[in-house]
Parts: sequence; C-alpha cells; structure tokens
Amino acid sequence: MRAPALALAFLVLAVVLTPPTTAEDWGAVGKVNKLVSVRASPELAPGDSGRFEFYFNSTYTEPMINVTLNASIYRYATIDESVALDSSWPYAYPKIAETGTRAWSWTASRVDPGSSRLLNFTVATAASSRDMPHGSIFSQSSYFVRFSVDFEGNVSGTMTPFRMASRGFFTDAQWSLATSANATNPCTPPACRGNVNLTALGVDGLLPDSAFGVKEPIPRWPFYLLIGLAALFLVFAFLFWVEENPGSYPRVDAWWARTRGRLARTIAPLRRRSPPKA
Repeated sequence: MRAPALALAFLVLAVVLTPPTTAEDWGAVGKVNKLVSVRASPELAPGDSGRFEFYFNSTYTEPMINVTLNASIYRYATIDESVALDSSWPYAYPKIAETGTRAWSWTASRVDPGSSRLLNFTVATAASSRDMPHGSIFSQSSYFVRFSVDFEGNVSGTMTPFRMASRGFFTDAQWSLATSANATNPCTPPACRGNVNLTALGVDGLLPDSAFGVKEPIPRWPFYLLIGLAALFLVFAFLFWVEENPGSYPRVDAWWARTRGRLARTIAPLRRRSPPKA
C-alpha cells in the first residue's frame, strides 16, 4: 500500500510544480487594441506645453512580464501636407519634455491581469514657426503619436516574447504589402488578423495611433469688436426711436437733441462749401 500512496504523492507534487499552461490568445484584436487607450490629447497654441495622458491596460488573463512601452512623435500633417519626423526633420520641436527628444518609454517587470495604469508625458512646442511648423488660425495641424509594447507571455508553459506596434512604425510600402490580397488570402491567425498579415509586418498585434494638435488661437479682438459694435447699434436704434417718439423719454430726448446740435456745429466747418452758381 505504501508504493501506490507514494506514487500518488509524487503525482500530486508534479502537478503542483508543473508550470501552468494557458490558452491565452495574446494577439486577439479585441485585447490588443485596448492595451493603450488615450485619456487626454492636448490641443496646443504654439509655445505652449500640454500633458498627453493615456491608460496602459492589461487585457489578458495571464500576467505580462518584462514590459516595455514606447511612445514617439513621428509625423506632422495638415490638410495640404504630411511630413515624417525622422532624421531629416530640421526642427528642434515638438519634443517630449521629460526626455528632451521625440521619444518616451516606460518599463515594468510585471503587469498583473486586468490592471490599468495611468501614464503621461508632456509635449513641448515652440512659439516661432522657425522652430517648428504649426497650423494657422483657420487650418488645424496635427502631430501623430505611435506606440509599441514588448513583453513576454506564457504560452503552454513557455515564456514567449511578443511585440505589438501601431501603424506609425510601418512604411506605406510595408503596409500595402501586408494588406494586399496575396498576403491575406488565404491567411489565418495568428499570422493574420482581419485583413492584415502580421507576420509580414513582424509584429503580433496592432495598436492604435494617436495625435495632438498645434495651431494659432483665434484672436479675441474681433469678438470684442463685434460685441462693441452690436452694443453701439443698439444704443443708436434706441436714440432714433426716442427721436421718432418725442415725449417718451424727455430727458433722453433733450440730451440727444443737444448732442446732435454739438455734433452739427463741430462738423459744419469741415464741410466743403459748394461754389456759387454763375
């Protein structure tokens, strides 16, 4: 009886010590596209700074190990143009204040399942268009932000590296190739998700891009001028009504009559006299 009992004890011990297996689909679209969710994207005037806030969410039932999250400003765009912020970008701005560059990163040794962390960095801009381009009063400009996440996840008891990245990490040629009919038909998960061949892109999932805006604010003086003109026209409308309805407001009527008289005497010398008729 001792031998079966001893064998059963070893079996139980082996089950306890064996690393757990998992059926976690680390590349599932519904999980990957919620890893990063933007809370606040600043709309800045040239020269201002603003906080870019976002949540990093663990959408998995297994822990994420050795996590590295990267964010970077990678493209400037208006209605008329789109320019990459690469090594040929001639401007010092915009930049991320915490790093002094256009890139920012965050690391964690472990992110527990279902957890959410609020992260942020500060975007700094320049007031002069010589230091960075920005939109005009009537044209909004945007700077696009891309994200990538690298981590390890448990796949059948083996820690496996995964990489998720947003659209901004791929060139137009890479994207066109990965979404072409030849690359996606036929193609099944995990090599493909939807109509995108992830293997061709070298990633395990696609994250969403984001952006922030920079443009000159609309000046306030036209607004105040319109308010002043509207108030002036209302006053004149009231005075003309008083003039057409004598006796309604005697004091206002008398003041308006004196004022019109003073104006007439002031303007009279300035008027040109017409030459006498021959």
